[in-house]
Amino acid sequence: MTLKFKALLFRIGLVFVMFISSLSVLFACAQIKKGINSMSEDKKVTEIQIGETYTMSWSKSDVRESDRSIPYIKLLDDKTFMEVYDGTQRSKEYYEGDGDRKNIKLIIGTYEKEGDNFIQKSYISYQILSFSPDIDVKEGASGKVGDFMSPEKREFDSNKGGGTAIEKYGEHYRLNYANLKGISSDALRVSEVKLPDSAQAFLAQYNLVDPQAEKAKAEAERLYWRSDEGQDEMARAFGFDIPVSEDDDGFKIFGF
Repeated sequence: MTLKFKALLFRIGLVFVMFISSLSVLFACAQIKKGINSMSEDKKVTEIQIGETYTMSWSKSDVRESDRSIPYIKLLDDKTFMEVYDGTQRSKEYYEGDGDRKNIKLIIGTYEKEGDNFIQKSYISYQILSFSPDIDVKEGASGKVGDFMSPEKREFDSNKGGGTAIEKYGEHYRLNYANLKGISSDALRVSEVKLPDSAQAFLAQYNLVDPQAEKAKAEAERLYWRSDEGQDEMARAFGFDIPVSEDDDGFKIFGF
C-alpha cells in the first residue's frame, strides 16, 4: 500500500468521523430543545390543588435572575393560603452592595374562589424573617422575626389593588394582584421546595427571636418588680430580716 493511498484513506476516515460527529451534535441539540420545550409545557400549572406548593417568576422584572427573591404560594385549605418570598438565596454581590440582611416574607391570608380565580380577601399575618447576610440560611439558622403589618391594615378592598390572586390565564395559572390588574407572573409551576402547613411550622424551622416581644417582656418584668406584688416577692426571696421602707412615690426600698 503506497503512502499516497494511505493518506487518502486517512482523509476519507476523518471526513466520515466528522460527519458522524456533526449528526450526533445536531441530534443532541434537537433532543435538548425538545426536552426544554416539553418541560416548559409540562410545568405550566393548569389546575390548582390545595396542599401543593407552586413557584413562579416575573419575566418583565428588571432585576437579574440571581438577585431576585424566590416566590412560593400554597393553598392551606379552602379559605387560607400561605405566600413566601425567599430573599436569602440572592447573589453574594447583592448583599455586599448595600449591606442588606437576608429576609423572608411570610404571608398568611384568606381567599375566595371566584370563577376559576383564587382572590385574596384579607391578611391574617404578614411577618418578616431577618438573617445576617454572612450566614447560609437553612433549617436551624438564627434570626429575627417581626410583624410587618398592623392589625388594622389586614383588611383591604381586593378591587383596589394590592394583595394576591392566583389567576387563570388561558389554559394555565399565574400570580397577579387581587384586582387582576397588576404586573402578572409567568405561569405557575409545581415547586420542588414544599411549604409547611402552617405559619407556626414555617417559623419553627429557624431559631428566631422577636425583638418587639423581647422588649415588651422586659418592660412587663420591670413593671412587675416595681409593683407591690413584685416587691413583696423580692422581700420574701431575700428574707424578712432585710429592712423595707418606702420612698416618696410609695415604692418599697430594700436594705439599709
